[in-house]
Amino acid sequence: MKKGLILLLAIVLAGLSTFIFLSRDSGLKSVRGQKNFNIILITVDTLRADRLGCYGFTPNVTPTMDRMAASGVRFENCIAQTPLTLPSHTTILTGTLPIHHGVRDNGGFVVPPQLQTMAETFKSAGYQTAAFVSAYVLDSKWGLNQGFDYYFDRFDLGRFEKISLGEVQRRAEETIDEALNWLEKNKSQKFFAWIHLYDPHTPYEPPEPYRSQFADRPYLGEIAYTDSQLARFWGFLEKERLLNNLFLVLASDHGESLGEHGETTHGFFVYQEGIHVPLIFVTPFERFQGKTYSGVVTLADIMPTLLEMTGLPIPAEVQGQSLIRYFSGRKKPVDNLAYSETFYPRYHYGWSELRSFQNNRHKLIIAPVPELYDLKADPDEQKNLVYTEKKVYQELTRLAEDFEKKAGDRAIEPDFASVDEETREKLAALGYLGSFVDPSKLAGKKLADPKDKINIFNEISRARETGMAGNFEEAIATLKKILEEDPTISDGFFALGNVYFKARKFQEAVEAFSRALELKPDDSFAVINVANCYAALNKLELAEKFIQDQVQRGFDDPQFYHVLGTLYALRNNYDKALPYFEECLRKNPRSASAHNAIAAICLNRDDLACAEQHLRAARELNPTLLNLRYNLAQLYEKQNRLAEAMDLYQQEIADSPSHFKALFNLARLYRLQHREQEELETLQRALQADPNFPLTYFYIARIYLRRGERFQEAIELVKKGLELKPEKDNLPLGYFLLADLYNRLGNYAASDEYARKGQQLVNSSR
Repeated sequence: MKKGLILLLAIVLAGLSTFIFLSRDSGLKSVRGQKNFNIILITVDTLRADRLGCYGFTPNVTPTMDRMAASGVRFENCIAQTPLTLPSHTTILTGTLPIHHGVRDNGGFVVPPQLQTMAETFKSAGYQTAAFVSAYVLDSKWGLNQGFDYYFDRFDLGRFEKISLGEVQRRAEETIDEALNWLEKNKSQKFFAWIHLYDPHTPYEPPEPYRSQFADRPYLGEIAYTDSQLARFWGFLEKERLLNNLFLVLASDHGESLGEHGETTHGFFVYQEGIHVPLIFVTPFERFQGKTYSGVVTLADIMPTLLEMTGLPIPAEVQGQSLIRYFSGRKKPVDNLAYSETFYPRYHYGWSELRSFQNNRHKLIIAPVPELYDLKADPDEQKNLVYTEKKVYQELTRLAEDFEKKAGDRAIEPDFASVDEETREKLAALGYLGSFVDPSKLAGKKLADPKDKINIFNEISRARETGMAGNFEEAIATLKKILEEDPTISDGFFALGNVYFKARKFQEAVEAFSRALELKPDDSFAVINVANCYAALNKLELAEKFIQDQVQRGFDDPQFYHVLGTLYALRNNYDKALPYFEECLRKNPRSASAHNAIAAICLNRDDLACAEQHLRAARELNPTLLNLRYNLAQLYEKQNRLAEAMDLYQQEIADSPSHFKALFNLARLYRLQHREQEELETLQRALQADPNFPLTYFYIARIYLRRGERFQEAIELVKKGLELKPEKDNLPLGYFLLADLYNRLGNYAASDEYARKGQQLVNSSR
C-alpha cells in the first residue's frame, strides 16, 4: 500500500514537473493573451557581436543596443548563415538556409518568389508592412520586397561611379527619418516594420563628432553613430508609448573581419569574426527582460520565433526553430548545429567555397584543407585540430553530411534571368564584380583553398579601390603583377578592365575584359563591358559583332540584345535599335526593360497606341523600373493628361533624384501652368543633375528676365548655354533672350546684334 502510494505520488509529481516545464516554455503565450503586438525588426549590417558592450566590449560605444539587451533576451552565440548581405537577409526574412533558398551571393541572385517571407505572413494576417533599407544590395530588384506594402529603397545608380555595390548606400539618419515618418502615420495600426542600417559596412566614414572621436578606429565610429540613431528611434518609441505593445528584434546580417585571419572586411571566410552576430528580442514583459542564453542559435530562427510570439502559423518550408523556449534564460544550452557558408571565393575568383558547422564547442570548416576548432579553448580559431581530434572531426563531418542532405532536400533552383536587363547593364557599368553563374556549372572542379589566396584577394581589392580613386598607374601595375603570377583569376582581369575604363584607356580595357571572359565564359558582365568599351571608342559595329560572336558560340543571353538596342537608341538610330529590343523580348517575354525601350521608340515616332501597349506590359511586370514612369509621363503629356504626367515625373524623380530629363520635363509643365517658382526650383535641380544641357540655362535666364531681376547673371547663363552648342532649332531662343536682356540694361547695340542673329536663324529655317 505504501509502495503504491509512493508510486502514485511519483507519477503525479512527474506529471506536475512536466506541466511546469511546458508552462514555463509557453509563458509568452500566457502573458500575451489575445492581444495583438506590433513587430519591428532592426538589422545592423556588418555588426560583429563582440563590439557591443552587452557582449563584453570596452569601451562601451553601444549604450542603446545595450539598453535593448537589458530590456529583452540576449542570445550570446548567434551564427549568421553567410557573411553576405542579400543571402543573409534572405535567410532572416524567410527562415530558410542558403542551401534551400539558393541566394548565394549579392547582385547576381533574386529571392525566389515562391518563398513565403515574414512580411507576406504578417501581411496576410492583416498587418501593415514596411521596410526601410540603406543599401542598394537590398534594393527591391533583388526580391526582398515581397509582402511589404511600402519598401523604401530608391537608390539612384546614376550618382555613383565606384565599382562596389557597397558604395551605393544611405546613412542611418536618412533611413531612421523615413521609418519615423511611416510609424507616425501607421502607429495606430497593427504593423510589421523592418529597418536596415548599413553604416558599419565599408567604407568606414562616420560623420562628426564620431569621425574625430574614433579617428584611429573608424569601424567603431560607425557603430557609435549607428547607436546614436537607434537612441533617437528608441526615444520615439518611448515618447509614443509604442514599447508597451511591441516585440522588437535587433540583429546583424554578418560580422566583420578587421584583419583577423588576414581578411580585412567580410565575405571571404567563415571564421567567427565574420559570422558571430548579436541577436536580441525585446518584449514588454518583465519576466523576459535581462535574460541571456548561451547556446548556439542562428539567424534562420528569427522568423519562426517572431511568428510564434505573435501566434501566427509557421510556414512548412521554414528551417529555423523558434527560440521562445530559451526566453526564460535556461542555464544549460541545447547542443544545436549551426551552418554557415560563403560562395564568394568560388563565384568571384574560381577558388573553393567554404562551409562551416558548429555546435556549442566545436567548429568544422569544410575546405580543400579542412579545419576543426575547439571554440571554448581556442575562440580565435588559431589551432587546427583536424589531425589530433580525429573522432570529433569524423563525428562532425557525419553530422554535416546529414545536415546538408536534409537541408538541401527540395532546394529551390535559382533563376539567373530574373534581374531585368537594364539593372544588369547598370551593374556592369558600375564595374560590379559579380556574375550570374549557375552553381551547377561549378560542380566537380578541384579548386584552390581560399586560405592560400587571401593575400592575393587583399591585393586585388586594394588595387581596385586605388584605381577607382584615380591612382590608375599604381593600380594597373599591381594588378598586372598579380595576373602575371596567377593568370587564372578572372576577376583580376575584370578589375584591371575597370581601372583601364576609368582611365579612359578603352582598348586596353577591351583586352582585359576579354581575358576575364575567356576564364569565365558565361560572365555576361564581361560581355557588356567589352561592348561598352567599343561604344566609348565609337565603334558600334565592333560592339555589335562582338556580341553576335558570343551568341554564335552558344552564349545567347536576352540581355545582349538589350545592350545592342540601347547602344543604337542612345544615338537615335531607332531603326537599328528596335529589332534588337524585339529580339530581347522574344527570348525573354518577361523583360519589362525591353517593353519600356520599345515604348520609348514608339513615343519618339508618335505611335501612341504602340507606346501605351508596351508601357502597360512593362508596368505589369515591374512597376518601379527606371524610366518607365518617365516614358508613361511622356505618353500622358501627348494625350494632354498633364496632371497625371506631373505625378509620374515626380515619382520618377523621387526614386532617381538626378533624373535630368524628368526634372526638365516637369519644369516645362510647371511653366505651362504659370507656376514660376516651382519651375525655377526644378530647373535648378535639373542643372545640378546635368550641367551640360543648354536649354536649362536658357529657361532659368528667361525666368529672371520675366521677373525683372539678376539680368547680368541671366546673360551669363544664356552665354553658357550657347557655349554648349544647342541644337539649331533652339539657338534663336538664346539670341532673343540676350537681345531682351541687353535691352533691359540699356545696351541697345548688343541687343540689336543678338536680335538680328536670332531672326536670321528663324528666317533660314523657313
